[in-house]
Amino acid sequence: MRDHQLLTLNEAELLAQADKIARQIDAFLIKREQSVLSKLIALGGSMEQESFELQVKVKVPDPSIVLSNIKKPEIKVTAHKHYHQFDNYFSFDDPEQGHLRFREDELIDAKGNVTNVRSRLTLLGPREDKFERDVLLSRSRFLAPAVHTLRFYREYFKPSEEEIIQKDRLRWHIKYKDTEFFVNLDAMEKPGLGKFLEIKSRTWSRKDAERKAELALELIDLLGATGSETMAQDYIEVISE
Repeated sequence: MRDHQLLTLNEAELLAQADKIARQIDAFLIKREQSVLSKLIALGGSMEQESFELQVKVKVPDPSIVLSNIKKPEIKVTAHKHYHQFDNYFSFDDPEQGHLRFREDELIDAKGNVTNVRSRLTLLGPREDKFERDVLLSRSRFLAPAVHTLRFYREYFKPSEEEIIQKDRLRWHIKYKDTEFFVNLDAMEKPGLGKFLEIKSRTWSRKDAERKAELALELIDLLGATGSETMAQDYIEVISE
C-alpha cells in the first residue's frame, strides 16, 4: 500500500466481484424462502421421494356392504389397521407450491384404545391427470417426520390459508390380481362430508397407471359401490372451494 492505495490488488474490481456474489447469494436465499420445498429440505429429515399415486373415491351410504365384501376370495388382505387422523393443510398464494399436509395418525386397537401416534409432513403436488370415472393421478413430492409442533410449522411456512380435516379411517392393504392396493373406508368427521370408499395404489409409468385405474374400478364394483357418487377431487380440494 502506498498513499492509502493498494498496489498489488485492484480494489475496484474486487468490490465489483464481491457485489456480484452478494447479489447471487441474496437471490438464492430469497428463492429458498419462497419455495415450500426448499424450506422443507432445510428443516432436515425429509426424504426426496417423489411418487405418483392413483386414487378413486366414491361415497358409500352403507359402509357395512364394503366391510362384508372386503372378505371376498378375490381380495387378499395382507394388513388391516384403524386410524383416527387429524390433517392440517397449508395452502399458499402460488398454487404451483401444492399443499403441505401436517398429519397426526392415532392408531386404534380392537378395543378402541390409542396405541400409537405418528406425525408426518407431506408436500402434495398439483393434480397430474384424470382417467375414466374420476380416477385421479396425484403426485407426492416430499415426506418428512413431523418432529416439531403444528404451531412451529405454521410460523415457519407462513401459509396463506389453512384447512382442517378430521376423519376415522379403516385401512386395508390388499392384493387384487397380483397388484397391491390400499383400500380406505373414511368417515369424515370435520367437515361432515359423509362416508367414502377410497382405492389407492402407487404407480411409476403411464401404462402402469392405466392398468391400475382399470383394476381400481373393478375393485369399486367388487366391493359393492357400483353406481355410487364419485368424488372427482381430493378432500382438501372440496372444502377449499
